Amino acid sequence: MKKLLPLLLLAAATASCTRRPVISGRIEGLTNDTLIVQWGAIEAIPAKELHRDTVVVRKGRFTFDAQIKKPCFFSIRPLQAVIPIRGGYKWYSSVSDIHFTLDRGERVAIRAKVDSIYTDYTLSGESPNTEWSRFRAEQLPLHIAYTRLSLRADTVLSAEETNALSERLRALSGKIIGAVTEYIRENPCETLSGYLLADIPTDSVLSCFTLLDERVRTSRFAPLIAHAVGKAEARQRSLEARKKTAPGMPAPEFVLRDADGKEFALSSLRGRYVVLDFWGSWCGWCIKGFPRMKACYERYKDKLEIVGIACNDTPEKWREAIGRHGLPWVHVINPRNAAPGDDVTVRYAVEGYPTKIVIDPEGRIAARFVGESEEFYDKLAEMLE
Repeated sequence: MKKLLPLLLLAAATASCTRRPVISGRIEGLTNDTLIVQWGAIEAIPAKELHRDTVVVRKGRFTFDAQIKKPCFFSIRPLQAVIPIRGGYKWYSSVSDIHFTLDRGERVAIRAKVDSIYTDYTLSGESPNTEWSRFRAEQLPLHIAYTRLSLRADTVLSAEETNALSERLRALSGKIIGAVTEYIRENPCETLSGYLLADIPTDSVLSCFTLLDERVRTSRFAPLIAHAVGKAEARQRSLEARKKTAPGMPAPEFVLRDADGKEFALSSLRGRYVVLDFWGSWCGWCIKGFPRMKACYERYKDKLEIVGIACNDTPEKWREAIGRHGLPWVHVINPRNAAPGDDVTVRYAVEGYPTKIVIDPEGRIAARFVGESEEFYDKLAEMLE
């Protein structure tokens, strides 16, 4: 046994040194030898929790190793695909990225050729990567055409040229989305359909989801499917809420915590005009409008109360923003990840920030305004003076 042990250790060491990398590839057409690799668990994609690394290509070949304990999404982008545009900004085309997924024990081999604005590639290994590679190749001409047109938007164009360009981009976008939707409808048993569900318009998600085979619904893409379906259901509730919050309808009651942690009920302000201001400390346009809002509040505060409803915010950043900007009205916070039935943004069909909803003394909705607009202040003057 003593003589056998060194041989076993040597064999183990040799195996560890010769283990194939998880990702290997050959790539042509590079003008820069660096690839940007981003990856993360598929379940974390909606939250954009991705790792980031770089790989150097040597003589047209590269490898990348990663410890995969659960299904992961990968994106490989040639650094040369990140290009400068007007105004000092940087731009890249997603059609330059190499996308694939891997589960524990899986590997992928990539053959790629990089052009100035796109990457043509094929994937060898497990499905759905091979199926994605085939489908993407079919759609690549549409994506290339869309990317070329998008780059034209960075040039100086007349108003007429801009409108024509926008129409062409919309038409191409419609074809791309249509092709993805058609694939899902025609291939409900393909695992790839679960991945693509997140790429179609929200209005089509639920009808396509009902077609998916149970094996697809419970595949590696189950977290993406759940996220897409959740967004679609929220959108549906929002459309229903929009009808219920049209001018003249009773304002839905809510109870939220204020900055001191006490409960605040909307009904406590019955008998006064109320403005619900849906905002966030992260919202530049919201903050830009505060000086005008403060002047308006000072002028009408005997007849009017403003209720600032912080959305998609942390309690710390919310309270800090209230103090930094000196906002004197009532403030409450809509909890992150609130259940749909408790989410005030769903009840009031809020789809953009800031959104201001005016409520009359009888508790009925008088008007809705999205963004900063002169019309909002004109409406308040009309009602309060």
